[in-house]
Parts: sequence; C-alpha cells; structure tokens
Amino acid sequence: MMRNNPYSTPQSRGFTLIELLVVIGIMAVMLSVAAVGIQNIDKGQATVSGLSQTQALMDEARNLAIGRGTRARLCIHAEPNEEDRNLRFMVVAYEEIERNDAGEETGRRWRVDSRGTFLPSGVYFHPKFSEEASSRISGLGSYGSKDEAIKFPGDNKSTRNPNYYYYEFNAEGLCTAEGESDPGAAFVLCRGVTGPGADVPQLVGKDVGGFVVWRNGRTSAIRDLDFIMN
Repeated sequence: MMRNNPYSTPQSRGFTLIELLVVIGIMAVMLSVAAVGIQNIDKGQATVSGLSQTQALMDEARNLAIGRGTRARLCIHAEPNEEDRNLRFMVVAYEEIERNDAGEETGRRWRVDSRGTFLPSGVYFHPKFSEEASSRISGLGSYGSKDEAIKFPGDNKSTRNPNYYYYEFNAEGLCTAEGESDPGAAFVLCRGVTGPGADVPQLVGKDVGGFVVWRNGRTSAIRDLDFIMN
C-alpha cells in the first residue's frame, strides 16, 4: 500500500489569463494616477521656481541700486499685444546720471543691466492680485507703472519702449519709488493663460503664490491663498 509523503512539495498553480489581465489592469491604473500626480507636481513647481527667480532679481536690483548709488528697478513687461512676453519677461534696469567735466548733472536715463528673464512656461505676473495683496497690509506700497521709457532687449520696433510694471529700490537699497510715501510692495504670480490684449492672466486652478518685499528689501512668502485671492 502506498503512503502519502508528508514532506512532499505540492504542485504550484500558475496564474490564469483572467488573473493576469486583472493584474495588468490594476498596474495601468496605478501608473496613470502616478503620471497625473507627477504632472501636477511639475506644474506647481513652475510657480515656485518663478517666485525664486523673481526674488533673485529683486536682490539683483537692490544690490545694483546700492552699488551704483542710484535708483534701480525690476521691470515686468506689460504689452498685451506681445503674448510671448506680456507679464512674463522681466529685466533689471538702473537710472544713469550723466555729468559734465565739472561734475554737474546734465541728464538722466534708464539703462537695462540684464538680458532679461522669462518666467517658466504658463506662469505670469498677476498685477491685480499683487495690488490687492499690497492693499491688505497697512502702510505697504504697491508696484509702479511705466512713467519713464526703458528699452527692453529684443522687443519689436513697434514696442521698443513697452508698457511695464516695476518694483523700485533707491540708492540706500530701500524698496520705495521716488515720490511715494509708502515703501514695499506685494508680488504675486499665478499659473494661467493669456490672449491678445489681455491685461491679466486667466487662472488655471488655484496655483497662485507670492511674497512681500518690505522697506529694507527683505522678502516674506505669502502662504495664505485666501489672502491673495479674496
């Protein structure tokens, strides 16, 4: 009589076709979810990157003002008919004081000190949110709008001196525009889209971020979206 071997290894059963299809389907869904998550992270990171770029340019403008003993500005292109640059292209400029041999001032003009910087694709300066955020802080100023001609590099001949918004630093490095009593300003970026003639970008989701430039040139992040958008 044959006896069963208690130590014998049972035969393994392979996956059926249906089971394999189920596993493949689950993996496909997981990969799709992961891809969407990565895309959202990338889009959110673009706004963060834009804020870092802008803060660095603010520092550059402030250091330029102190180093040259004159006014300096971070200027944001605001010519609605140039979609590729509108609210995305930024330059640092300073006011050059011209003097004669006797050291007497003979004139002033603005010179661009950089080749210009584009914000990440799909990220724009939001003038309305920036102004509203500034108004919510007592004693804080706001950005300025074009009051003097500044030639942006690479502009079309028709808009060689485009409209622009600016944040200004004086020779002491203080964030205050000449003739303005309230120093500092808020700066807000968003992910959005623009079209021909658009004065402000149309938001995509709620991907918005910003910071405050204080009188002394230091910056503080705005972490409350309601503070910006409401």
